[in-house]
Amino acid sequence: MLEIVATEDLKTAAQFTFNNMKPYYEMYAVDWDVEDVYQATKNLKNFDILCKEQHIGVVRLSFDEGRCQLRDIQIAATYQNKGYGAHVIAKVVDIARQHSVKFIDLKVFQLSPAFKLYSRIGFAVDRKDDRFYYMSLRV
Repeated sequence: MLEIVATEDLKTAAQFTFNNMKPYYEMYAVDWDVEDVYQATKNLKNFDILCKEQHIGVVRLSFDEGRCQLRDIQIAATYQNKGYGAHVIAKVVDIARQHSVKFIDLKVFQLSPAFKLYSRIGFAVDRKDDRFYYMSLRV
């Protein structure tokens, strides 16, 4: 059973994200460390992803101008490609509906395998730049 619960330890969540994103930071020469991740995420709505009470990831959201921004989904490598991302997004859709928003927005590295997941679920590319796709989903 998958659960999304409020994050209690933001520093640990930042470390988790840094570890998961390190290959992308290196690929794109993003000079971030754990403290940078913490500073960028501390004011977001942070949630831990639990599977059978075991921590397997984090998800972060923000709400602005009637829209939900899916700022981050990080899932441990051993749990990727097993359907957990789709379950997390379904829970994010529920949270967005609770906040009465009509759209969920996100950006994803163009080389990220998560792009296929977002497309399969129904997110559409609104625009792109040299690194990212900017996508949205009507809820």
